Amino acid sequence: MNRKLVVAFLIVLVAAAAYFIVYTKPWITRISVLYPDNASDILNVLKAKFEDGNWFAGVELKTYASSELVREVLSSERVDVIIVDDVNVAESLHRDRYLDWFIEFATRSGSVYCIAVVRGSVHPSQALEFVRFMLENPEIYAGLCTVVTPAKGFGSIPEELQQHIVKYKVIVDWINRSVVIPENVKKVVSLVPVITVSMIMMGGGDLLVGVDRISPSSEFLQIVYPQIKDIPVAGFLTEFDEEYILSLNPDVVLVKDSIVVERFEKIGIQVIVIDMADLNYEQLYSALRLIGDIINRRDMAEELASYCESTIEDLLNVTAKIPREEKLKVYIAMGDGLTTHVTRVSKDTIRVAGGICVAENLTAPAGAPPRVQVSMETILEWNPDVIIAWEPKVKQRILSDPRWSAVNAVKNGRVYVMPRGIREWIIPEPEAVLGAKWLAAQLYPDLATLSRDDIREFYNWFLNYTISEEEIDKILSGTYVTTI
Repeated sequence: MNRKLVVAFLIVLVAAAAYFIVYTKPWITRISVLYPDNASDILNVLKAKFEDGNWFAGVELKTYASSELVREVLSSERVDVIIVDDVNVAESLHRDRYLDWFIEFATRSGSVYCIAVVRGSVHPSQALEFVRFMLENPEIYAGLCTVVTPAKGFGSIPEELQQHIVKYKVIVDWINRSVVIPENVKKVVSLVPVITVSMIMMGGGDLLVGVDRISPSSEFLQIVYPQIKDIPVAGFLTEFDEEYILSLNPDVVLVKDSIVVERFEKIGIQVIVIDMADLNYEQLYSALRLIGDIINRRDMAEELASYCESTIEDLLNVTAKIPREEKLKVYIAMGDGLTTHVTRVSKDTIRVAGGICVAENLTAPAGAPPRVQVSMETILEWNPDVIIAWEPKVKQRILSDPRWSAVNAVKNGRVYVMPRGIREWIIPEPEAVLGAKWLAAQLYPDLATLSRDDIREFYNWFLNYTISEEEIDKILSGTYVTTI
């Protein structure tokens, strides 16, 4: 009797052990996949198919209800693979080094699904195998969502996955939008003159398939970059035909105004906002580096931004020492003389050059050009020491009008014409740093200089153009023409 009980017990024990082994499959490496609960149908299908064909790896599914909980889970639990339903969340995790890369593989009802192996995964090779399985078999879950084909890869994508993806990157624009664009942008439309010029200066002119209507009208730009005449004009700021731009097939459109974003999004064109119309110098450096990131001209953009940065810093090392009571008052005159230019960079240029902008407290109405009308009485009250005329005819008008004769700048022969190369040397683009040096030299010739070699070096370095003495003369006289 005892013998039969022992045999029966052993049979039960063996059966239980066999059941345990078959059920738990202890030889299997189980990877932990964390995903949003709105993707349960997709993940259950993927899990079943992956495990059906894989004897040595299994999937343990974990859900989260809110993206705010993701970091908490990653910090407290073991996770090998993560799926998020928002590119911004994926980019944030990538930026914070939870992920070295991520891949956008599907979309559904406003959700953009991205997958990645978590940095520090306990089972990295099996986790990578699960990601590869998903990319190689999109037909498994294609009925549950829209498959992104080819998938979009971001960051340091492993070599074994690169055949399934096209590299993309996330750019955060001036109004804090995360915009997904190809890693290697090949076609750009710029609707903003300062962006167009900045792209050309950092060696990105070959990417322009459409430009603003102002840049091709620049007499000097036609000389230093004759290709500008052959690039289609796509519009200007908010004035453009979306369908025409669509026909140019750009990877991205660069704009100044956030109000145009929806117009491009409706037709599926990626658009990045960089408001370069009204920047100070610090913002200019950031804008140049952002453009370099967008068009993959980071090294040249850094050279350009660093040149601007160091030039202004060197100038400030001199002009910042001038006591305020000794600083000269400066007025920028446009039109009939009673219009002045009021942008951050124009005011910043006067500050950096060691002057005091008499119109410092004036701003243009929202949405209007950066100009303000002033009265003759206001000019007489300000009594500027130096007047910068926007163009030669403005200087002529001021000097021929007897009302101006009582102004110190006129009495002392200190009315100067703004130099103009590609554009006026006080527009928020790299030439503005030449403008700052030039103005400092006009205000304080004993302290600051702008040599002809400085001018030659700038255009040779950033436009690969050897400028002649006659062209330097024309720039300094402000006689090059740009049509606006």
